[in-house]
Amino acid sequence: MLTVPYKDISPQEARKLQAENVLFVDVREPEEYAQVRIEGAKPIPLSEFAGRFGEIPKDKPVVLYCRSGNRSAQAAGWLSAKGYSNLLNLDGGIMAWYQMGLPLDTQPLGATYHDTAFTELTPHEAQQWIQEGAYVVDVREPYEYAMGHVPGAVNIPLGRFVAESKNLPKDRKLVLVCASGNRSSQASEFLVGQGFEGAKVGNLEGGTYGWMAAGFEVAR
Repeated sequence: MLTVPYKDISPQEARKLQAENVLFVDVREPEEYAQVRIEGAKPIPLSEFAGRFGEIPKDKPVVLYCRSGNRSAQAAGWLSAKGYSNLLNLDGGIMAWYQMGLPLDTQPLGATYHDTAFTELTPHEAQQWIQEGAYVVDVREPYEYAMGHVPGAVNIPLGRFVAESKNLPKDRKLVLVCASGNRSSQASEFLVGQGFEGAKVGNLEGGTYGWMAAGFEVAR
């Protein structure tokens, strides 16, 4: 029998847990957190999750949330695979919380980013790496890859990445790509943890969206 690795909870249920001082983790990106957040929530962006999940205690319940509930569900599944239990996902995310009229912290904050073990690349920097012979890996799903990808990129979906990463060259620079930079950052973090040199593992900031916004073409 299959079991769901986390439990979806309503904003009302989450509000009760907030009153009990249960840990809330916001997995949105820093600029999103800086604009508005659930009061007291700890920011751990999904793009930094592989390197920072250890900040979340295993012996206590935790409520994860994002904008709509999708990214936090990914985070909950990831934590479950790492041995975490008692994981709660805010169904509908912070939007559902807001729509229920529950209080939010809107005090402006400066967006803060943590250093990564790998190299963050702008589209222009990524293009330079590619021109110098970097190996490009697109970790999106095949249907996403087919809709448009960085020219020359090899498709290794994130779900297969762990199994296939051993075949990637360690003597070349690697450019990791997804739609927005989140999934590829997880793949980049994993590679560094497997002995790949951080200076040679590059994550394309903004993913294919950023690539196209910078005026570069995609292959289909």
